[in-house]
Amino acid sequence: MWNRIYLIILAAAILAMGVLLYFPFSWLQSIGAPATVRDNYLYYSNISWMFLLVSSLILLIAGNVVLWKTRRSWAMWTTLLYFAVFMVAQTFWLENSFFRFKQENNFASGAVSWSPISGAVLIALAAVIVFFNQYLVKRLLDKTYPPTQPVESLPEEVSANEKNI
Repeated sequence: MWNRIYLIILAAAILAMGVLLYFPFSWLQSIGAPATVRDNYLYYSNISWMFLLVSSLILLIAGNVVLWKTRRSWAMWTTLLYFAVFMVAQTFWLENSFFRFKQENNFASGAVSWSPISGAVLIALAAVIVFFNQYLVKRLLDKTYPPTQPVESLPEEVSANEKNI
């Protein structure tokens, strides 16, 4: 049941994040005044950033529940994959498109866009967080509910009373 709940949350987050990435991209394709395009891009881009962070946190919490209930960590690593894919889309694709837009319209203050580097650092940081989160939850789970030990094999010696039965 928790697997399905996680997958439903993941599908909703992917759909919403796709829409929220399309809004700022559509503003970059607009033929309106550059200052208006910049302001609207920043507005929708901030919404997509916040949604990415909040939805990743919700998915990580749901992944913790899946790990606790099923002893499988696939949901936590799927959350990292979700975060990484949309972080790459946000920083490598969308922010670079915005950087080129700013350069073409004389809004840029620097010659280099640092967003891909910051995106890679955030992905690495998220991987560390997921790894240690999984480690802590697994340790707590093993201390709270120890895994079932296999039954040891019975001794080969059979008492005389048992042979007669």
